Amino acid sequence: MAIAAAVGRRPGEKELGLGTLLRMPYQTMMTDGVEPALAATGYGEIRSAHLPVIQALARNPAGLRSTELAMYARITKQSMGYLVDHLGAGGYAERAPDPTDQRAKVVRLTERGWAASTAIRAAVRGVEAEWAQRIGAARVEELKAILRDLVATLER
Repeated sequence: MAIAAAVGRRPGEKELGLGTLLRMPYQTMMTDGVEPALAATGYGEIRSAHLPVIQALARNPAGLRSTELAMYARITKQSMGYLVDHLGAGGYAERAPDPTDQRAKVVRLTERGWAASTAIRAAVRGVEAEWAQRIGAARVEELKAILRDLVATLER
């Protein structure tokens, strides 16, 4: 795996920073685990960039406006529009009238989108199981607990 080689330090090199240590496992989870699992189950159009959209919509079944999705994913409205268009073209999401403001639209998951959300969760659990074999289930659970604690402080 290329990441393992990248983590190795040369004499005199600084230790990897927290941002890098968070990013590298996530990228590996997506490229080596989740994306191939999705492709194998018929959801090959979905990439890691789509996951924040699907995650946010799965948490909000009535749908969200594109501006809310963009804020959640921390990307521009234009970029979110592109992602929503791509998910719509694949049958994963749809735009519908906002029940609180008929001039606006909300984005919500379709039946295929909900099925993809389930497949994504299963793929992530598969990666977690693989990592538990590598470093131990207790350490994976400890990592998740630490990250949950950190996220809770960031949401205040």
